[in-house]
Amino acid sequence: MKRLLSIVLCALLVLSVPALAENSESAYRQLYSGEVTTLNYLITATTNEFAIAANVIDTLVEYDSFGQVQPSLAESWDVSDDGLTWTFHIRQGATWVDYTGAYVADVTANDFVTAAQYVLNAQNASSTADVLLDFAHIVGANEYYLGTSTPEEGQEAYPVTEWDTVGIKAMDDYTLVYTLSEPTPYFLSMTTYVCFMPVYEPFLTEKGADFGLATGPDTLLYNGAYIISEFKPQEIRVLTKNASNWDADNVTIDKLVYTYNAEASTISPELLLRGEVDSASITTAIASEWLADPEKADLIRPVRVETDYSYFYAFNFDPQFDAAYEPENWTKAVNNENFRKSLYYGLDRVKAKTVTEPDNPEMLLSATVTLPGFASADGVDYTTMGELAPYTATDVTELFDADAAIAARDAAVAELTQEGATFPVKVLMCYNPSSSTWAEECQVVEQQLEGLLGADYIDIIVEAGPSSGFLKEIRRSGKYAFMKCNWGADYADPVTFTDPFTDGNTYNFIYRGAPELSGQYDALVKEANAIVSADKTTERYLALAKAEAFLIDHAIIVPYGTDNGGYTADRIDPFSTQYASFGISTDRYKGATLLDAPMSTDQFYDAYDAWMDAMTAE
Repeated sequence: MKRLLSIVLCALLVLSVPALAENSESAYRQLYSGEVTTLNYLITATTNEFAIAANVIDTLVEYDSFGQVQPSLAESWDVSDDGLTWTFHIRQGATWVDYTGAYVADVTANDFVTAAQYVLNAQNASSTADVLLDFAHIVGANEYYLGTSTPEEGQEAYPVTEWDTVGIKAMDDYTLVYTLSEPTPYFLSMTTYVCFMPVYEPFLTEKGADFGLATGPDTLLYNGAYIISEFKPQEIRVLTKNASNWDADNVTIDKLVYTYNAEASTISPELLLRGEVDSASITTAIASEWLADPEKADLIRPVRVETDYSYFYAFNFDPQFDAAYEPENWTKAVNNENFRKSLYYGLDRVKAKTVTEPDNPEMLLSATVTLPGFASADGVDYTTMGELAPYTATDVTELFDADAAIAARDAAVAELTQEGATFPVKVLMCYNPSSSTWAEECQVVEQQLEGLLGADYIDIIVEAGPSSGFLKEIRRSGKYAFMKCNWGADYADPVTFTDPFTDGNTYNFIYRGAPELSGQYDALVKEANAIVSADKTTERYLALAKAEAFLIDHAIIVPYGTDNGGYTADRIDPFSTQYASFGISTDRYKGATLLDAPMSTDQFYDAYDAWMDAMTAE
């Protein structure tokens, strides 16, 4: 297969570069290599699956291209003076349709209640239930959820509570009320997330366990900008404009066509040149080649940097990988703080990031998990507050400290030798092969860390995971030692970045492998969350900064930055799409403008300046 692909690519390269083919219909065509495992938006927590849900299911509110909240399925909303009662007035005339576009029912307030009851049923194992349980502060939600859970062996069952004790109610067909136990200033932003999406109760009941199966478009109903008109796993999926959508006039692209190809990141640039796709991943090598070619230089532009996804290197404290990688020895090593700090200080982030952004890698790096610019209080950026301030005050190029890394290594060797650990410590580092540059980045990290710390100290083993189901098979299963992970903000508050590290997380498993660390971190987060007054945002942010600094101080994670730099070739105007530094807004194509040809770098910066001017004028 690889040999055949090489022959095909060589043949393509000798062809002259034609102009982009004219597209008679408004269709946006892409390749994809990572298949979704479910269409059930009420249980998933993966980016690929969010991207589908964002386009086929509308939420109570949405964000425009300037990040301003706008009505969607809720025409308006009210908040009580004490901040505890949120009342949404549902839009009349919004409808549910099937995959053929046929009318099924009107959208009502009960659809949101039904969805919440489904998410809060522990038997459905929703991956986003924690948003409703831990951060939305909905009255009675935790008690109801626990009452639906199955007790562990030897434990008593939790008392069953009735749904009417939960603070989510449909007062009538078009009035939806959420009652909170404490003021939650960011609550409105949370309603754009998948766990707040509605579902039509009769259809959910009819489908049962088949609801949202990734087998075809008939397992869902649709009320969003698009419907899934065709869905064939590892072949094609087509999202077609929903003519019945309440805001269909603002959906300008008629079709979103996704074609499966396991080598998508490799062949998409050539297919874009031939006019067969409208978006392509551009690696560093391709960017250099295209920028030097007058015929191709105008087809690529910088990727728009966002602050919604943060990347960090995570240590796995509860390894579940094969014996060949010596999980017991790794467990000893990872529980030694000096060992972790040797990698924390020893990782040359600039060198690693140069793989994806050779021109200005520093621009994409961050000393904190929460990215600068994500949130502020009283005009002060959250990442510069309190105990995070020393980290952000340091130039990101100085996060790499060879002397500190070697000192930590020497201390770790002495301590771990006494504990019976053996060297070199095997460090399993996995990557998703569907990512165009991840393998190369892992190789750079391997060579750099082993070169600095010594191959007699660590043996970094780089291995490819599956291109489909990578999160399930590798990260959530604990089959790695040290790996780049990410987290996308779910709502507009820095507490969203505590999710990957709090109890029950499937990132680094500090709760199973290092309970003493997890207990201290959870206590700090709990202390921050106890500060709920709207006029105490700064105090609350300072408490959250203390919790985040704890993770960094003890090298439980290694902050890295954002991973969306570099270049792309794309016919979408990036400044026409919905915009927010959290949630699923940037996954939506409603309102997006399809250009005649990909935007050039000069056009990108001109458009960015115009967008900033318009933002300032708002």
